[in-house]
Amino acid sequence: MPNSPDENLRISNGEPGNRPVAEGIGKFLFKHRGIIPVPFILLLLFLGNPRPWSWAVGIPLILIGEAIRFWGVGHAGGATRARDLRAHVLCTRGPFAHVRNPLYLGNTLMALGTVTVGGWWPLMVVQPVFYLVYYYLIIRYEEPFLAREFGGTHEPYRRAVRRLIPRLQPYPVKSGAGFSARDALYNERRTLTGQGIILGCLLALDIVLGELGAASLFQLITS
Repeated sequence: MPNSPDENLRISNGEPGNRPVAEGIGKFLFKHRGIIPVPFILLLLFLGNPRPWSWAVGIPLILIGEAIRFWGVGHAGGATRARDLRAHVLCTRGPFAHVRNPLYLGNTLMALGTVTVGGWWPLMVVQPVFYLVYYYLIIRYEEPFLAREFGGTHEPYRRAVRRLIPRLQPYPVKSGAGFSARDALYNERRTLTGQGIILGCLLALDIVLGELGAASLFQLITS
């Protein structure tokens, strides 16, 4: 039986729970989201060539992305680190009042900043596109859970606040915990450590390539 006009409208608007394939892929990506960036990092170390301009452009992007993450984690707490879906309350405070998935937005900016520091143009083009698709699929997996858990509260929030594009006017209904810098520091320690290690490796790469006059580590190994 064909869909009614209202049903077609709901599907075209991307309602939670009507894209089973996308949600299945999103579930897989969610559970393995800690290792998804590894291929990009390896490519960057082998093919990257950091330059002064790439540091000047990339570091601000990383800082902005981490600031968004820090703000969000300070409200959402340790649930953001879980490998299974969990949420005790629908958080609409802090950055969540402007965008539904601020941590994913912050991650995307940090990843873009990191590949920009690496200075390899192909990855600077491919990585943002990949991350947008990657997080779209994860969000498709998360949204039915949030709709089930917070039904009447989640629906008006979902309609008013976009997934990854911030709105200037904050969402007026506040729920969730207030900001805690202590919680943010504790829960962000792995992200901060990992980002510091990656930047340290890129700095070492910059120094080595500059000393040896090579365009990339790959060229250095294969020449």
